[in-house]
Amino acid sequence: MGKVGLTRIDTKGRIVIPKEIRKRMGIKPGEEFLITEIDGDTIVIKRFDVRKMLKEIIKNAGGLDLDELEGEIEKEGSRVAKELYDL
Repeated sequence: MGKVGLTRIDTKGRIVIPKEIRKRMGIKPGEEFLITEIDGDTIVIKRFDVRKMLKEIIKNAGGLDLDELEGEIEKEGSRVAKELYDL
């Protein structure tokens, strides 16, 4: 299991990721994260890197035609939306 840190939510609803965790994971200001509620007491925060996702799609698209590539992009977008908005 990874490192554990204690934090608080501020009056604007923001949560600070502890410095030790940000440093160890190389988290920089402006990065985006997906937040998913698991139950009434548990949430999961996952780093979300659009550029990395697109590079992976392009890398894996070597033998795909444009229609197949468009389908993969739609599929990935739907997956992310489901995670993000619990659809």
